[in-house]
Amino acid sequence: AKQQDGAAAMEMQPLKSAEGGEGDDKDKKKSNMHKKEKSVLQGKLTKLAVQIGKAGLVMSAITVIILVLYFAIDTFVVNKKPWLPECTPVYVQYFVKFFIIGVTVLVVAVPEGLPLAVTISLAYSVKVRNVENN
Repeated sequence: AKQQDGAAAMEMQPLKSAEGGEGDDKDKKKSNMHKKEKSVLQGKLTKLAVQIGKAGLVMSAITVIILVLYFAIDTFVVNKKPWLPECTPVYVQYFVKFFIIGVTVLVVAVPEGLPLAVTISLAYSVKVRNVENN
């Protein structure tokens, strides 16, 4: 009975390769390396998407700053209105509105469809060139 239990226990253990069980890890590394390879177009699109994201973030921050400064200068300097405690909720609503406009600028500046649009346009241009060459 003890020999049968031992044999069953050996059958339950995972099999290791001749390299000490690292064969699975090497297969995973090879598959990950294969997945990480990018074409030149994918690399350029990724770089372009990052640049567009950074530019959109800068433009949205500039938009919020300009809106806040314009509101503050127009309200408190030009019209010479004092900051009244009872008007604070109204001012906060304006600032929230300016922040929402900034987020909208950021979302519009970074289209998620950019890679798809480039891929479709490249596929279309290749298709048109093939038709022209035939």
